[in-house]
Amino acid sequence: MAVTIRDVAKLAGTSVSAVSAVLNNTAGRRIRVSEATRQRILEAAKQLGYAPNPLARSLVTGRTGVLGLVFPYSRAFIDRNPFSDQIMSGVFEEVVNEGYNLMLHTAVGNDWNAADEKMLLDPRVDGLILVLPSPNSSVIARCQEVKFPAVAVVYATENKQVCTINADDQHGGFLATQHLIELGHTRIAHFVGDPKVSTAQPRLQGYLKAMEQAGLQPEPEWMVQAGFDWKDGYSATQRILQLPKHKRPTAIFAANDLCAEGVIRALREQGIPVPEQMSVVGYDDTWFASMTNPPLTSVHMPIYEMGKLAAQVLIALVEGREVAQRQYTLPVHLTVRQSTAPPPKESS
Repeated sequence: MAVTIRDVAKLAGTSVSAVSAVLNNTAGRRIRVSEATRQRILEAAKQLGYAPNPLARSLVTGRTGVLGLVFPYSRAFIDRNPFSDQIMSGVFEEVVNEGYNLMLHTAVGNDWNAADEKMLLDPRVDGLILVLPSPNSSVIARCQEVKFPAVAVVYATENKQVCTINADDQHGGFLATQHLIELGHTRIAHFVGDPKVSTAQPRLQGYLKAMEQAGLQPEPEWMVQAGFDWKDGYSATQRILQLPKHKRPTAIFAANDLCAEGVIRALREQGIPVPEQMSVVGYDDTWFASMTNPPLTSVHMPIYEMGKLAAQVLIALVEGREVAQRQYTLPVHLTVRQSTAPPPKESS
């Protein structure tokens, strides 16, 4: 027979309400419990092997002990996308450490439309971590309206009340481009990410800033609208290779590492070696960057740390604690590997 809260109260010689207050961490709100009594209750619970009933605890605290993790597409949890993997790893670690459970959600469609609100603002969860929400997300607006705890990961907003976790993507774009300029490249292309994702524009701005500071004027054809999948990098490279050789770039800064992998595939098919004839820089710098051939120079985005921090902030919101700040922008740095080198001499 399962040990109940009454059994713990009997062994500890206290009331059921005192045991409930201590084991559900509500002491001091409705009933005062001395430190000696608290220790006696904890010892009794340990001795009896008491495990709290989640349903009963939720009735006391008004919380389920479950957080929701939301990605915008259904395969994010299974397709081994390096970005999704790292976000989930960071979230999982923090959630487990804090004794919460996690419910995985996917938004309905790619646009996170208003119909998603009913599904995502689920009474079974205490709050939401929303990864890559669409611009001006109606879900985030609804969370703000009804005061439902939520944290957005990779999201641009002017609303200072929205909790967000981002990285310094403009500086990342600058670092990637500056590295190539320092190697001697003057014809540098940038494959721009999906415009619906808030990282795309800052990375482009960083690229343009580095080019301007070096006194370089990028050709319009070098800024190719691509995306974050390897197929996007592959097709964008095919377009770049159609330029006359004297206008063709000698280096490509790709939207992310998956896009860079598509660049390398397309170049390999055309017999263009990396980095001897074309340098390539990616973005994210997950485990995937070291697995490409050649290993990829990439801007390190602290994705794991972003997931972990998102969970920390959300748990604080759920528990009614003050958060140190509501919007974070984490620093980035460049990891140099074998996919970049000085431009070929004949291109100078």
